[in-house]
Amino acid sequence: WQPNGMLAGRSPAVAELSSDRRQAWRRHEDQQLLQRERELEAAQRISEALFQLTDVDEMVEMALRTTVEVLEAEGGSVLLADPEKKQLVFKYSMGSKPVPPGTTMPWDQGFAGAVFQSGKPEIVADAKQDTRHYLSIDELTGFESRDMIVFPLKRWENKPIGVLEVLNKRDGHLQEDALSVLTIISAFAASAIEQPRLFP
Repeated sequence: WQPNGMLAGRSPAVAELSSDRRQAWRRHEDQQLLQRERELEAAQRISEALFQLTDVDEMVEMALRTTVEVLEAEGGSVLLADPEKKQLVFKYSMGSKPVPPGTTMPWDQGFAGAVFQSGKPEIVADAKQDTRHYLSIDELTGFESRDMIVFPLKRWENKPIGVLEVLNKRDGHLQEDALSVLTIISAFAASAIEQPRLFP
């Protein structure tokens, strides 16, 4: 017995709080496990591709497809820089309404331009609410961009050569936990693109 006449132990409110914390921690652990599984899946697919594929286009398309599938997104694109024209060129695109190959945009506009210039990834929760959104691409394809992650593609000396975009997570929103997967895949894609330039 406690001095106030109550039995020693936790009150129902404290016990409920403790239970909530345990559940929150389990959810966190589940998310971490799922993230590790995604990273391993991406790394495994890429490792297999290194031995199976020799064509650069096939390798980069596989990297983009892996990105879209692992992150459960509706679409994605790889844009490469054209230094002479100061443009970003859609080299690869996939989804229900992909961007036609060869489509261009100024390399200092849109989310892609911002990431290409800064060299830092961007997570966009709502494209419509951001003034940087380059609407011309959505208007061209009829695709409605909602949430997205834009990740820089860099060559060996860390200079940007383009960007990788992932758009519209099918369930929920693309979040920061996707960056570790994109780090793996973008490094693979950039090295595949650069190899022919280094070893023609």
